[in-house]
Amino acid sequence: MALISCPECNKEISEKAIACPYCGYPMDKQSKQGEFLCCPKCGSRELHAEHKGFSGGKALAGALLTGGIGLLAGTIGSRDTQITCLKCGNKFKAGEAIVRKENDNISEDESIIVGLLNSGKFLEATKWYKEKNNCGLKEAKDAIEAIAAKHKIKTTSDDDFGIGCAIVLIIVIFITIAILF
Repeated sequence: MALISCPECNKEISEKAIACPYCGYPMDKQSKQGEFLCCPKCGSRELHAEHKGFSGGKALAGALLTGGIGLLAGTIGSRDTQITCLKCGNKFKAGEAIVRKENDNISEDESIIVGLLNSGKFLEATKWYKEKNNCGLKEAKDAIEAIAAKHKIKTTSDDDFGIGCAIVLIIVIFITIAILF
């Protein structure tokens, strides 16, 4: 994979990037024409991107805890780009934004649900739909699952829950054996 320079901020990025991870500049205008980033919370296109920069607070805390070398703590996360939605005030990382196409026939409500589902917030999406449409829990859950299927978003399944429970059970067994012996 080759690295190229972003025409907007001149930082090196992957040639396969849809948009620059530092400034959000769309890279392949030919095939990506008509695509834009949206807020994962409200679906708005009104976004502002900025670099986090050096953190004086982290540097001071690092210096107090570890001495002079702790000043380097101020550079932690300094290359990250933070995007702020101008409509709802939500702050998120560049990779968390929703990429939508101009010709997508998706309502703003569905965009909000897709954003919540992409963030792994199935319960919040169900609760939001239930409150918005004044419906029952089963109806809201079925509607959210239909939207997830339409957009090919994987929701938490029983298989994932079973694997997680099995791992926790194995850990508990090993801890119990270690304590007893």
